[in-house]
Amino acid sequence: MATRRWLLLGVVAAGLTLSSVGLLGVLATEPFASADEAQHTAYAVEVGEGRLPELDTPVRATIPGMSGLPADCRVDPADVRRAAVEAADRPADDRQAQVSLPACAARDRGFASFEVIYTANHPPLFYLLESVPLRIGRSAGHPLAGFYAARILNLAVGFAALVATASLVRVLVPGRPDLAVAAAAITGAMGGFVAVTAQVYNDALAVTLITAATAATLVLLRRGPSARTLLAVAVLVPAAALSRASGAIAASLLVPMVGVAVGLAFARGTGLGVGRRPALGGRPEPGRRPALWRSALVGLAAAVTTGLLTVAAAGWFYLRNERLYGDLTATGRIASMFPTGFEERSAWQVVTSEDFWWLVYRGLFGRPKLLLGWPYRVAVGVGLLTLVGLLAAPVRAGLARAVARRAGHRAAGDAVGVTADGAGCDVGPARGTWVTDLMCWLVAGAQALIAVATLVGFVAAGGASFARYLLPALPMLAVAVAAGCSALPLARRGLPTVLVVGALWCTTIVMLSRELARHDPGLADRDLHGRLRGAIAATAFSPSGASLVVGVLLALAGLGIVLLTLSMSMLAPAAVPRWQVRPARGSAGADSGDGAWSRPRADSESFAAGAVRATDRSSARSSAKALARSSAKGSARSSARPAVPRRPLPGRAPESGFQGEGAYGPRSARQLGSPVWRVARVKDFSRSNDQNPSFLRLAGRVRGPFVALR
Repeated sequence: MATRRWLLLGVVAAGLTLSSVGLLGVLATEPFASADEAQHTAYAVEVGEGRLPELDTPVRATIPGMSGLPADCRVDPADVRRAAVEAADRPADDRQAQVSLPACAARDRGFASFEVIYTANHPPLFYLLESVPLRIGRSAGHPLAGFYAARILNLAVGFAALVATASLVRVLVPGRPDLAVAAAAITGAMGGFVAVTAQVYNDALAVTLITAATAATLVLLRRGPSARTLLAVAVLVPAAALSRASGAIAASLLVPMVGVAVGLAFARGTGLGVGRRPALGGRPEPGRRPALWRSALVGLAAAVTTGLLTVAAAGWFYLRNERLYGDLTATGRIASMFPTGFEERSAWQVVTSEDFWWLVYRGLFGRPKLLLGWPYRVAVGVGLLTLVGLLAAPVRAGLARAVARRAGHRAAGDAVGVTADGAGCDVGPARGTWVTDLMCWLVAGAQALIAVATLVGFVAAGGASFARYLLPALPMLAVAVAAGCSALPLARRGLPTVLVVGALWCTTIVMLSRELARHDPGLADRDLHGRLRGAIAATAFSPSGASLVVGVLLALAGLGIVLLTLSMSMLAPAAVPRWQVRPARGSAGADSGDGAWSRPRADSESFAAGAVRATDRSSARSSAKALARSSAKGSARSSARPAVPRRPLPGRAPESGFQGEGAYGPRSARQLGSPVWRVARVKDFSRSNDQNPSFLRLAGRVRGPFVALR
């Protein structure tokens, strides 16, 4: 429970840092100043009115500051296409003739590409969400307030993306909650991610749903099916396909993995209603194993069911794109509407282009043309720190394993620790779980590669290098940065992560101020605070109110950094090993599971820090019942025969926890690292079993010494 509280605090801190800079972007950025925001908003307005727009649907000025036709002027997309044909067939010197359009849209030419909803090739889930505040604002007579509410709603979606990122990392690395917090904080401080969450863009929802669907599928793979996990998968996978085309590609990977996860769970005897589901990262407690062909059929049924739900939820829209535009994503039609002038290249040429990768990397921090000065140095520094940390991580882990072996313990990869609240917590993959770990990492890595392949294919076809197309891979990139930071000096207090997050947040603020000055040249000669205050005063608040808003949001960011520092300082020491080449004096009894593998411990503390896996609440209740029954039997035996005192082992005090032969098994079975099939809960180890008749038998194997369950 203590680990979970610090983890939750860290995710909240990441949300505070995102919310502070995100709200600055929401309030300071002029409506529709960025490309595509007017089209995304027009799409949401059309959905709110009960219509699904097409690529030829004109934009209507339904919100102040929005360019387009009058709000009450509706033009059929077929009329727009016919007008475009008439304008193309008309002689160049004939400028007096009018094309066939309604009177409210009369003109002597067709509609330009930026005058239509060219985002209509995207699925409607995001626009259905955004239509709610937009419609409420228009109905209340305050359409601009509804627009700002739509931006804030998208910012809330961005916060959900941080929660999904932490959940995904928690599944990938169950024993490293510090990495989950760090990845969420790094994601929330990236300028490219903040930019799409502070405006009406559908990228944040796609990142959220793809990451959450992947995390739910991996939980299904690790722990087996349960009603809650299956419900999450059944909702998130179709929703991801209905967010963006990238979500549909991600869903096509997750659907078969759902079948694999369910089939493997039933093959292990841990399916729904069979056996007992393990804690996250733990071993399953098998029940009766069904036949292999039955497990395969169950897995196939799960995959088919998930696939049918996904097709029913999103398939109709992609078939509509095929009917209207000739392909599932309307990529060809969009390319003809917006010729970039870039030559088509092969995918190999794009992948091997250093300029392409450098441009995309800088785009993750904001507009590449504005990434100058010390923000540029921060971008370079974060990349170098990540590279150095990733190179140092294997060295640090190898030293920790060597120290653990010299101290007489099993290597840290097979260790399981006990948290401060007494619950088991893995610090590394146990033997027999490496296949599951590998499959989880392969699925998460494949999702990142899908995002990369999508961007590479778009650029190879002649498109521009939009870094936001790479955002579905941002959680995995954040994991890499977090892992690199955790291998640097002072990582046991989380300081490298906090410094990186603070540098990224400052870079995002500077990039935001430069973006504001780019749209409003009158702000160019002001300092950072003046730009933010002036932009907010020009859009939503008075000058005095703008100063107050900027001060409150900066204080909110400071609070987030403080909470992040506190969370990392509590989580990192229990997970990050020391830089040490030899065991510390007296470390033979130190436990190998709290991350400080070479720190000396007292005998009683070493005894209490043995290996036991965390169980869920249901297993805890059943364990308590078994303990009560065992106590009752022990009491009956104690009344039948006298107590026989036990002889302690030579050279060890009776209270150290290791007794002579008897209920604990032979002395060889109590050596460090040997498998133990019984966990004893005894308050006073100097007494006999008859005086402490509390024993708990486990169905699965427990590695390490006995543990006192407190």
